[in-house]
Amino acid sequence: MAKSKITRQTNSVKHVRNSQNVVPLNLTIPYKYTISNKPKHFDVSHLLHLGCNKENEKIDSRAIFIRRFCEKANQYVSNGNSATTTTGHYEYLRAYLAFCDAVNVDPFTENGYLKFAGNDGELRHRIKVYSPSKRLWEYNHGDELGIKESSAPQKLTSLRTTLDWCGLPVSGWALLHRGFTGENTPYKGYSDEEEELLVTRLEALFFTLAPQLIAAKENSIPLPETLPLIITLDSHEEVIQIPTSLEARNTHVSKSGTAVNSGAAFNLTMGAAYHLLCFFTSLNDSNIRDIAHPIEVHTEERDKSLQVVKVSSHKPRANKAVDALLVGEQFDVDKRDGVKFIQLLERLSKLYGNSEDDSVLIFTLNNHAEVSDTFNLGDLNKKLVNQLHLLSPYRAGNLPWFKELFYAYRNQQTITLKKVVNHLGRTVVHKELKPISKTKAGQGATNSAYCILSCYTDLPLKGILLPLTYSEKDSNGNVTVSFNYRNGIGSFFKVPASDLALIKDIEQYANEKADKQPKKYERLLLAKNRNDTPKDWEGISPISAQLMRTWSVEPNHYYLSLQSSRWREMTSNQAYAEGGIQAAQSLLQNAKETLDRSYLNGLSSLNKVIISQGVEVIENLDDDTSLEQAKDIVAKRRGIPMLSHDEAKKKREEGNIKTNPNGLTCNGQQVISDGKNTQRETNYALGINLPCAEFDMCHKCQSAKAVDDVEAIYKLISYIDVLKEILDMYPDSKGDIHEKIEQYEYTLDGASYDVFDEAMKRFNTQSRHPRVSIDHALLSL
Repeated sequence: MAKSKITRQTNSVKHVRNSQNVVPLNLTIPYKYTISNKPKHFDVSHLLHLGCNKENEKIDSRAIFIRRFCEKANQYVSNGNSATTTTGHYEYLRAYLAFCDAVNVDPFTENGYLKFAGNDGELRHRIKVYSPSKRLWEYNHGDELGIKESSAPQKLTSLRTTLDWCGLPVSGWALLHRGFTGENTPYKGYSDEEEELLVTRLEALFFTLAPQLIAAKENSIPLPETLPLIITLDSHEEVIQIPTSLEARNTHVSKSGTAVNSGAAFNLTMGAAYHLLCFFTSLNDSNIRDIAHPIEVHTEERDKSLQVVKVSSHKPRANKAVDALLVGEQFDVDKRDGVKFIQLLERLSKLYGNSEDDSVLIFTLNNHAEVSDTFNLGDLNKKLVNQLHLLSPYRAGNLPWFKELFYAYRNQQTITLKKVVNHLGRTVVHKELKPISKTKAGQGATNSAYCILSCYTDLPLKGILLPLTYSEKDSNGNVTVSFNYRNGIGSFFKVPASDLALIKDIEQYANEKADKQPKKYERLLLAKNRNDTPKDWEGISPISAQLMRTWSVEPNHYYLSLQSSRWREMTSNQAYAEGGIQAAQSLLQNAKETLDRSYLNGLSSLNKVIISQGVEVIENLDDDTSLEQAKDIVAKRRGIPMLSHDEAKKKREEGNIKTNPNGLTCNGQQVISDGKNTQRETNYALGINLPCAEFDMCHKCQSAKAVDDVEAIYKLISYIDVLKEILDMYPDSKGDIHEKIEQYEYTLDGASYDVFDEAMKRFNTQSRHPRVSIDHALLSL
């Protein structure tokens, strides 16, 4: 939801002592690596050197600022805050110092700050060169990639906090340049097709391997070398073997001699459990990792036949516990329910880990069969997408790149493609064509050929025999490619006639390889060759997630990306809009043109609110309730609705809408949902009938309405901002203030994009609305 883009900070200079008698601090900060569960002390003394490189000249004048930064970072974490934040601030500081050194400007001055963040500064340059629609392989060597404008506010806020920790008056410098706007790109939830694929295969892995792992442990039976798992590919079934050994090969080994094999059966099962927990609970990453024993199952009071599991976790930023329920009902995709899943996971976790209270539920085992202090989700995801063959439905978009790679390998060349950071801190493309060995060229040609064919079909590609046969072009412009597997079963897939030459080139390459092998071997379309001997690859696919990374194919472009944020967005979308655009059109009784103009081109979050309102309207329709009456019922129940589209249009036609300092409008009659009508008490005490002026109660009042108007939204943004400023001033009232902020930000989410964008521009250039001040927020307490 929309947030204030400006964090209010003091303009006063923070004086830092510089006494020869003071013992200097160790220049270390709490630093948390992505895969580590615990922060470590990290030496940042290299920041004292030019370009943040200890081989370069040391700049003594920086010491006072770096010491202050270290002191603040250590204090921040010692107060119970996350070391991930201090890690991020360090990264921003290091990049900022490197940039300022590259352009020869003092980073700890106003001039240095504006060189980076000013109206003609580095951030704006990076925004201008950004092209959101281009994939990495479409760029040329040396092209800059840039950044989204929506990411600039967060980067700048972190940099300001970092420089503030260094003791600089950065809040005053922030007034010397324009703010940044740009719509945040929301996480894209999984589509129905992606959800079915993911849940089906993840639950197949978990419910196949977990019982076997549990049985082996409870009966003290050694595990076999591999555990079988059946994966359905289109109309075919593929049996894959999951290794059970925890011994880690080609993996980083820690100083203590431990390493984690992410492909081991237990660790893969825990990886699948992580994502199924995301599916069942919609909790975010940190909350999933924090779920701990004990897990209790109880019976729902209102339905004795329904079992419910409540899992709890802690949300540090909000300083509150978050809960999720897993119910004993079958879900749309999977065959089992949440209660059975969590019970099985709990047994597995206790048997292989620690069953004491507060011990984590999700973990991996290292090569000593001990609970690892890391949970490397990235490595687990690479193994999961590969073993379970989790291909993106949109992978065909990579065909031009796979084709370019295939022909390069056929010419015994390779294309290296990656992102690099230049001396200015800008991300640029490094693309180079260079010769390689004949063996590597053969491997690359086979792998790229596999990827090309996999973009046309979901069928397994292992064991396909030469030759292929081709049909004539059909009425849709497609050609049918038919083939036989080595077991005699035939199948086919279709390709556009324009791609037929590419398929025949792949077949020609396969024939060239087959001609070199002894005649006793089968002539295969795709195989790993060793000394001209064809050999099948292990598993479903010869392609690894690491190879996709080597080829710079971004997550979700070939393999599906596995992210807790995408699970959350998916379940959110399902809660609000199960029927999609047809449902929205039907529920809201709007023409499609109106829907496109007024809803679908606005904020995605607004679309969800509108559709959910439509669902509620339908629920209230019956023989005695008209459409307009149903709309009124929903509007009264909704707290602070946004007067969007029909209502706002009607209000605008009536004339200018007057709003209070909160940016809200009402009829002057207070209606509090819990019955505590303070307006009535006030009027009774005064003995007169006055309209409500108690703006501190708007977040609870059903008469209050937000207005989709620039001036009104500008006021509301300003009011949210002053509420955030007084949070730390009144710790005893934090709960009430958080409640107001949350309600008003939810209300703000309903503003259309153009209105919100213009209001934010005013806020960024003119600061708070003249009618909104810190006194206004204090009075609301």
